[in-house]
Amino acid sequence: MKYNTEFNIRFIPHDNPQINYSIDGIVAGTGLELLEPMTLQFNLDSEPGPHKIKIDFYNKTNDTPARALEIDYVEFEGMRLDRFKWSSKYYPSYPEPWASTQTNLPEFQSSATYLGWNGCWELSFETPIFTWIHRLENLGWIYD
Repeated sequence: MKYNTEFNIRFIPHDNPQINYSIDGIVAGTGLELLEPMTLQFNLDSEPGPHKIKIDFYNKTNDTPARALEIDYVEFEGMRLDRFKWSSKYYPSYPEPWASTQTNLPEFQSSATYLGWNGCWELSFETPIFTWIHRLENLGWIYD
């Protein structure tokens, strides 16, 4: 059985970031330059189980210190809950030589919605989506 899941991710760009994005390891877009706030819309037909959205922010340099990407919201099936975007992980690519002078830099940041370094933002979810939302929101027992 396949599940159809509609979802949106709204971005607020700062100084024209560029991204690549994929779903379940399949590239969905490359070289997208964000000049103004934008919403990516997805329609996924999938088997039950885990899925992953990846957003790769890659064009920040020492010459573009204000360049960043902000995740405004994530919406599944018309529902917009902050917990959706907070379920994410951000894997920053810390710049050298700064990174080598730091101690205990985390591998990833949970619940990050502001991407100030180049790096990968990931959101894992499961289908059927309403079961995942039920668990995420801790709404009680689910009989599988």
